[in-house]
Amino acid sequence: MLTLGFLALLVGLIPLAILFALGRLWTLETAFIRLAWVPVAALALQAMLWRPMTKTLGYAFIIPPLLTCIVSLFFGIVGATLLGVSSGAERRPGLLWSAVLASVPGALLVTYVAISFIRFFVKG
Repeated sequence: MLTLGFLALLVGLIPLAILFALGRLWTLETAFIRLAWVPVAALALQAMLWRPMTKTLGYAFIIPPLLTCIVSLFFGIVGATLLGVSSGAERRPGLLWSAVLASVPGALLVTYVAISFIRFFVKG
């Protein structure tokens, strides 16, 4: 089961590898701005197709949205790093909004985990 988890994490890191590969063609900031919508679009597509995914995957239907949220956390880290490195004068327009947009699914995951822990300890 642990091997399957590592394999799923590697599959989830493929969009991040694509981001850094495109960073060789463009600047990393440009590639990030152009790819920031991918985690949100993937989560929206998975939300629209939840019924066929549930029928096909059964209880494992949660794995694709979970991987999308984990990749979104990585995208949020990359966006925060790009924001921290660039100064205000040389910051590309749209970088802040791209960082926020890319990290929305990850923020949903962190919120869900925090609420689950709070409910667990309150109901005890």
